[in-house]
Amino acid sequence: MSKIIKQLGQLEKNLTKTDLENLAKEQALAIMSNEKYDLLKVYVEFKRYEVYLKTLISEVKEEAQNKAREAEEESFEIGKAKVSFSQRRTFDYSTDDGWCEIDEELRRLKQLKKERESLLKTLETDEVEIINEATGEVETLHAPIATYQEVLRVKL
Repeated sequence: MSKIIKQLGQLEKNLTKTDLENLAKEQALAIMSNEKYDLLKVYVEFKRYEVYLKTLISEVKEEAQNKAREAEEESFEIGKAKVSFSQRRTFDYSTDDGWCEIDEELRRLKQLKKERESLLKTLETDEVEIINEATGEVETLHAPIATYQEVLRVKL
């Protein structure tokens, strides 16, 4: 694996995001065309690195932000990476009664939708007629169309 994954600090510092993506694509093609690699093992190892790197980033992020604040500059560059602070604005609408009513109705409708989906999944035929107990009307239920897609799962 050490020949596939570059060690920390070994990637060229002046690569842009597009350059990095292209480099990764080139390396992926080289790996896939090289029969000495067991691609399934390589893929699992990449998934392990993905978890590892995401965790490293989340652990280091706050201290890195503190260091950036110490620089007392609005923006600066490290290699081709542009580093800057920005303000992200969020809104809390819960102080508005009308918004709260709409939000509650959305939650209720989402729950109804979830219950309907659960019911429809249980249908054993494409179409079933039932009597709606609340209205007394005949209602036709249509079974959902199931599609299947093969996916490769890696549980670490």
